[in-house]
Amino acid sequence: MHLSLNWLKDFVDLPKKIDPRELGRLLTLHTVEIESAASQADKFDKIIVGKILEVKKHPNADRLQLALVDSGKEKLEIVCGAPNIKPGQMVPLALIGAVMPNGLEIKEVDVRGIKSQGMLSAPDELGLGEDHSGILILDKKAKLGQSFSDYLGLYDVILEVDNKSITHRPDLWSHLGIAREISAFLNVKLTKKADKLAGGGTKITADNKYVDLKVKVLDEKLCPRYMAVALDRIKIAQSPKWMEDRLVAAGVRPVNNIVDVTNYVMLEIGQPMHAFDLVKICPGGKDEKIGCEIKVRRAAKGEVMMTLDGKERELHENMLVIADKEKAIAVAGVMGGGASEISSDTDSIVLESASFDYISIRKTSRDLGLRSESSMRFEKSLDPNLAEAALSRAVELIKEICPGARVVSQTADEKNFKLNTSPLKISLNWLNEKVGQVIDWREIERILKSLGFGLVKKGDELTIAIPSWRATRDISIKEDIVEEVARIHGYEKLAPALPEINLAPQPKEKNQELKRRARKILYLGARLTEIYNYSFVGEAELAKLNIEPAGHIKLLNPIASNQALLRQSLTPNLIENIRKNQSRYPEMGIFEIGNIFSSLPGDLALDDKGEGRLPFQEECLGIVVYGTGSEELFLKIKGIITYLLFNLGLPAKYVPLEEKPGWMDKNAAAGIEIGEVSIGSAGVLDGRIAKASGIKREAAIAEISLKKLENFFPPRTNYREIEKYPSVIRDLSFVLPKNILYNKIKDEIENFSELIKSVELFDVYEGEKFGAGKKSLAFQVYYSAQRTLTSEEVEEVQKKLVKHLEDKFEAKLRDF
Repeated sequence: MHLSLNWLKDFVDLPKKIDPRELGRLLTLHTVEIESAASQADKFDKIIVGKILEVKKHPNADRLQLALVDSGKEKLEIVCGAPNIKPGQMVPLALIGAVMPNGLEIKEVDVRGIKSQGMLSAPDELGLGEDHSGILILDKKAKLGQSFSDYLGLYDVILEVDNKSITHRPDLWSHLGIAREISAFLNVKLTKKADKLAGGGTKITADNKYVDLKVKVLDEKLCPRYMAVALDRIKIAQSPKWMEDRLVAAGVRPVNNIVDVTNYVMLEIGQPMHAFDLVKICPGGKDEKIGCEIKVRRAAKGEVMMTLDGKERELHENMLVIADKEKAIAVAGVMGGGASEISSDTDSIVLESASFDYISIRKTSRDLGLRSESSMRFEKSLDPNLAEAALSRAVELIKEICPGARVVSQTADEKNFKLNTSPLKISLNWLNEKVGQVIDWREIERILKSLGFGLVKKGDELTIAIPSWRATRDISIKEDIVEEVARIHGYEKLAPALPEINLAPQPKEKNQELKRRARKILYLGARLTEIYNYSFVGEAELAKLNIEPAGHIKLLNPIASNQALLRQSLTPNLIENIRKNQSRYPEMGIFEIGNIFSSLPGDLALDDKGEGRLPFQEECLGIVVYGTGSEELFLKIKGIITYLLFNLGLPAKYVPLEEKPGWMDKNAAAGIEIGEVSIGSAGVLDGRIAKASGIKREAAIAEISLKKLENFFPPRTNYREIEKYPSVIRDLSFVLPKNILYNKIKDEIENFSELIKSVELFDVYEGEKFGAGKKSLAFQVYYSAQRTLTSEEVEEVQKKLVKHLEDKFEAKLRDF
């Protein structure tokens, strides 16, 4: 977007000596990013006023002429194809090195054997209209050698705004909106003209109501406000020079007085407008009563319309259009239609000023591949109140530049909107805390009032009313007020201060530390591979494992039949991992850390009210080893668990498993305990289950509750005084029934006497020489006391121990 410095001066009392580049810098600091501040004369650099001395035909081209032109310093020969040049005319002369407004660089070129030393320019080549019928002939005030910008009286400075910086500020897409910002940060007053426009302008009064203008809005959501008024005795002509100069400065090419007025109002106050030829949309006799109805509706299915750019466009049913009784005459907020456009024969018009839903405009513009100055503004969500001020201003301008024009209808106004302008309440202390330093109350009051906010102070509390032009998609929460105060006060005035931060070691989260340590032990030490599975299983997979699916939580919308239930164990997925990989790896070891779920209520609240509970879930560790030999695999997985718990500083204890899962071999299963607490189980996959699940070899599986394991982690370090007296060590080897568990014998020995401090198993052996159903267990027993033990004392305790074990377990001391 381009801003004219001269235009801005209409609305704000700028300091006379302010440097435009400094103003651009201040705008960048406080409001919008200004990309450049350039003198308007710069675009006509090396374009001067020249005088044609002689014109003759080109010797090698019938349609070209040779013009001898005086530049004031030298005479130049220029090849020209325009038919309207004559000796004695003053014309715009582009010298070698000039860059035209359209980007064309002037060079010395050879045209049919004649060197052309510059260019004589048409109005469109200079950006001064669309006329390309001939060279622009200057009037008598033109002076030979004068710069073209001086001839035009171009003494303006153009500020180029980065459009991205005003995406969420619909009020800034105009000179009036930017002037309001400048008034605030420079602490200067707005002009009376600005106050008049901001207040809605002058009320429109009809001169002769012979046009009965009616508007029907059929979709109030997409069109919250639509205003229109008819004028006649219009004479289409070129706009006054002052208006054309303003439009050119803002980057808009002049067309004719009516179209230029709608563009002028848009650039001035930010409200896009459109003018229809009254006769084309509502035919009727001159000064006779005319009924004119405009409908704002969605496009009909398959409806087609020719837009002003000459392209026929197919409309969709979600697009909003402006229509007469028969057809669409404009794509609402985007572009007018060719069937109702202003032409040189137009003598009566209907002016439109409306507000449209910003989402609808953006989608329509995107779908049609048609983005206009109007759509760019509407898609930012304009203030519906702006439509009234724009219509009043447009009528005022038309009457000014088109003498005799009169209003010939009532002003139609369909409005169905309500802006959220509810006041925000904040405290001064809170505002200053958010800013980071104390800003004087009088400065806060000045800033907010200069931006259009209403303000009432009661003690420390401020009640702030939001102006309508900031209430669409901009100001809505208290923090927005903080931003307004801080940016206008000046971010550069806020003293930077680093926040006070206490650096302290991050406390270790026990659950995360346990998982980190377990992973490291299993993949670095035990050489297992970690895998990740979905938390879902299917009924068919559970049935193969002899697991009842009834208690599982069902998903409402499962992605597949084999993922319809939440798992209650890691085992089904681990067995599936083995099945899929067994063809490539004859032996493998894998582990997974993941959640399991049950239908019982858990610890997590269902909602903020805390009335219900989410289903129970906990994290578990699953381990699988796969290969040949069920007994070897069972011992291997027990060894991995022992290795894991030992490296975590925890003792592993294996006990008989009373309730075995349906998939587990009843002869190779064990519970895992720490102290007297069960933390999991381990066992071999039953052969029949393995076959049903597609497992070709044997597998051993363990599952441990990390939640229970976490209760023992990290283990307490128990310090013990070094023994002052030497221990006495004895080896005892017993032959006993095979069904007697190692743990029972070990516990019985440790608890037999106070002199026995510890017991370690160092050998297990089975053989025919022991007889059927027998095995040998060899223990190392440590005797100790707070004195030196004698051999006699140890022998006496050991004899009693052997007798006790013989009576209780039928254990015989092995002597061979």
